[in-house]
Amino acid sequence: MDIFSVLKIRLPLRALFLIGTIAHAQGPLAPDAAGCTDSRTLPKLRGCRVDNCEKHDGDHLDLTIKEEENGQPVTTPVDGDSRSIMYECVDGTKPRDIVEQAAAALRAAGFEVPYLFAEEEGALTAHNSEMWVTVESASHFYTLLELKLTAPDFESINDAASMAEAVDKYGRVPLYGIHFLSGRADLAPESVIALRELAIMLDDNPDWNIRIEGHTDNLGARDANTALSMRRATAVAAYLTGRGVKRSRLEPAGMADSHPIAPNDTEAGRAKNRRIEIVKLPVQQP
Repeated sequence: MDIFSVLKIRLPLRALFLIGTIAHAQGPLAPDAAGCTDSRTLPKLRGCRVDNCEKHDGDHLDLTIKEEENGQPVTTPVDGDSRSIMYECVDGTKPRDIVEQAAAALRAAGFEVPYLFAEEEGALTAHNSEMWVTVESASHFYTLLELKLTAPDFESINDAASMAEAVDKYGRVPLYGIHFLSGRADLAPESVIALRELAIMLDDNPDWNIRIEGHTDNLGARDANTALSMRRATAVAAYLTGRGVKRSRLEPAGMADSHPIAPNDTEAGRAKNRRIEIVKLPVQQP
């Protein structure tokens, strides 16, 4: 099996564009490709050269973070500006060695490595608070992908179409148009606009089931916040049911302050954490 066949087994299509200029017969390595700069996050491994590169602004990728017992990948969606760099290494370089060296270097730089595969081919996924990195290797080649995160603008989501787009893209979305009376589970009157759009979204996507998560800030006792966030999630489910959405499609959940998305040490941060978030649930198999 040649290198092109091997790469098609595991590597995504965007990695394949980088192979076209590589000759099968290898002598001494050529200099790095003109117009491509080496990665600062993971500089080229010893005995390797930069062969090609590509950039994508505003990229969206589903990156593998683990594998199920049956070998199916579990992915997470990420958005940002990405750069792919293809490296060619000296003959005899093994994918296992490439991936293990890359993992060690990334961990030393403060990255978490939730996924690593190192056999005849190799792959890993790593991340820190600002960047995701993947390495994929076959034969004596490897591709490094760096994606610098950009936060999605959830606060601008205010209609059924944008809600559906965000849920489809990210799997979840906070709805900042839904408000409650202070310390209570009573919906504030202005919430009807976002709630009506949420009901339309569910009508437009009849095969979707959602979890409705209530979130609070960290003020007050955890038990009280858990109960309050559950009552608020249930109030949203009750509104949707009243609009004709089947109750079986809705799963309220009280999350309290367990998943903050902003610091709780300012009122602005606490306001972001007090939210209703909807999560698309997997389709139940009959």
